[in-house]
Amino acid sequence: DLLKAKGLVEKLVKEISCAPILVRLAWHDSGTYDMANAKKAWPNAGGAIGSITTDHEINAGPNAGLKKALTVYLDPIKKEVPDVSWADLIQLASATAIEVAGGPKIPMK
Repeated sequence: DLLKAKGLVEKLVKEISCAPILVRLAWHDSGTYDMANAKKAWPNAGGAIGSITTDHEINAGPNAGLKKALTVYLDPIKKEVPDVSWADLIQLASATAIEVAGGPKIPMK
């Protein structure tokens, strides 16, 4: 499913100039990491956990404009690969967007 998701993101980025918003979405999702909570059980430290998909986060001021990345760009892909988590899809989309835009290949585990 991850390879299928990557292929769908590649196609999306090539058809629509959306690489920057996908990178910004992943950045804002990972920006919830709190070092003070680092020793707490996942997902309590925050970070790239897909929390940006929640109403509370996606509607926060700093995330203005990112809802489109979720609802218009990534949601159709998520529906095709339902077993891929939102957290993984968001980070995969960002890494893939960077690569398609001519940047380096970012290894994903």
